[in-house]
Amino acid sequence: MKPFLPFSWRHLAALLLPAVLWAQPVSVPRFTHPGTGQTFYFVLTDRFANGRTDNDTGGYSGGPEDHGFDPTRIGYFHGGDFAGLTAHLDYIKGLGATAIWVTPPFHNKPVQNGSAAYHGYWILDFLRIDPHLGTDTEFRDFIAQAHARGLKVYMDIITNHTADVIQYAEGDYSYVGEESAPTRRTDGVPFTARAVAFNGRSLASLAFPKLDAVRSFARTPVVPPAELAAKNPAWLNNPIYYHNRGNSTFEGESSLYGDFSGLDDTFTEHPDVVRGFTEIYRHWIESYAIDGFRVDTVRHVNLEFWQAFSPALRASARAVGRPGFIQFGEV
Repeated sequence: MKPFLPFSWRHLAALLLPAVLWAQPVSVPRFTHPGTGQTFYFVLTDRFANGRTDNDTGGYSGGPEDHGFDPTRIGYFHGGDFAGLTAHLDYIKGLGATAIWVTPPFHNKPVQNGSAAYHGYWILDFLRIDPHLGTDTEFRDFIAQAHARGLKVYMDIITNHTADVIQYAEGDYSYVGEESAPTRRTDGVPFTARAVAFNGRSLASLAFPKLDAVRSFARTPVVPPAELAAKNPAWLNNPIYYHNRGNSTFEGESSLYGDFSGLDDTFTEHPDVVRGFTEIYRHWIESYAIDGFRVDTVRHVNLEFWQAFSPALRASARAVGRPGFIQFGEV
């Protein structure tokens, strides 16, 4: 048996010294996303510059309660548009901005509950520019002119809700929770949406329960005849793609499933809704060369939705040669 030999830090230093002398400093670059480092100029398009007065009423007839244009009131359209914004790009560039973030440009329901959609968050048509702000062509030209000046364009988007179209047969818009009124399949069997929420990968959620507008929800959705086809794409007109639980109290589960003061809260756990919104915003990336999205009301949408939606859009951006595409959300 060999005798025990005491070991000291001096012995350890002698063993490590050759390695220390051999090693050289290594410079490892920090990973930085190619889209970072922007200086944003945030534009509420309706309040920036009126480039064309002929679109102030958005092509709607009637008065301010129909078309929403009334510069004398803060809650109505004031006339700003993409023609006006494009005309002032050199001004924005001169301030030192490198990116412009615009409020949602989509076609909105012009007036709801005594106020107008100047802000852009009451969307009916997710595939067309609001006529108060201009045309699809003018929006495309705005992006091209911004890019020509080295400015990126970020678009504010929404997946949590649409304009207020759905009404409830009960005439009661207070929130009804899952415990007292669970969502039900067409055969009446209750289920929990979060248990089958589609995340883009789960095979179980591919067999999402079938829903019925009359039997499945806590509140019975009713769409006024004049608005049966008000939304675009067409799948958004089907009331089964909404939670139909009444107005959010912004506490507990109602923060996920409740309507924002009547705005129709989308059933973002449903695979059709996930895929539908993915296709909508893929269109804007591929057809309009958008550089990124600011995503509204992120915390009011279930996490599984983002697990499917966000990677899919980043992949779409990379596929069209835009690796710097960035999404950031309101939380």
